[in-house]
Amino acid sequence: MPGYNKFKQALQAQQQQVGGWSLSGSPTLVEALATLSYDYLVLDLEHGPSSVQDLQHLLRALEQTEVAAIVRMPSHDPIAIKQALDLGAWTLYFPFVESVAEAEALVQAALYPPAGRRGFAKMHRASRYGSRADYTEVANAEVCLIPQLETPAALEQAVAIGQVEGISAVFIGPGDLSAALGLHGQVNHPQVRELMLACVSRCQQAGIAVGTVMPSPSDAHWALSHGFSFVSIANDVANMLGQSRSQLQQLAQLQGRDA
Repeated sequence: MPGYNKFKQALQAQQQQVGGWSLSGSPTLVEALATLSYDYLVLDLEHGPSSVQDLQHLLRALEQTEVAAIVRMPSHDPIAIKQALDLGAWTLYFPFVESVAEAEALVQAALYPPAGRRGFAKMHRASRYGSRADYTEVANAEVCLIPQLETPAALEQAVAIGQVEGISAVFIGPGDLSAALGLHGQVNHPQVRELMLACVSRCQQAGIAVGTVMPSPSDAHWALSHGFSFVSIANDVANMLGQSRSQLQQLAQLQGRDA
């Protein structure tokens, strides 16, 4: 069990990581993506159709592979956090964290006493139904909690949030950040990038790892080359539509018609 969270291990070793993102909620697509060389795959319960109750099927699709699972939670609900961890999740993203107090509340919900207030149960999937006798002893060390910072005000609090005991890294959400600036979806706008880079610089000086998600390989390269520790590229639905759209356009060109 010790060292079981590959994603957290890489964070602690200061290794940059490249991830994918599953918005579809499909265990088949998750399983297929895990055949690629991603370091991790985000299972999106916030904007995708999946609920916490669907999570075990998505986790099963990854657990026999080398790809680490990250669960983007739909909310800060302590019950949902407990359920996700009991189902076997190790690393959680939390949307729209704005303050130290919110980060502290997440830690309380996710860690066992005395570090937190996670409800104790011996018989659940994370402990392999009680067969992992040391689960509760190492769970607090293995769980990885990552607040998402999605407004200019949240980015200003990045260092304070990242220094909360029990928080492993922070994540900048460029989509919501662009929306907060009135630049909906313009994640490459100079104003968005300026705020992101300033935040990364402050976090680097404080020894805090920062992640994000980018729409293309060139954007992901930009982020990694500017000090981000972990970056996801697009998502499975966007990639599927992009490839399908490209195929239709190519066929239309070959046939001399509009797609």
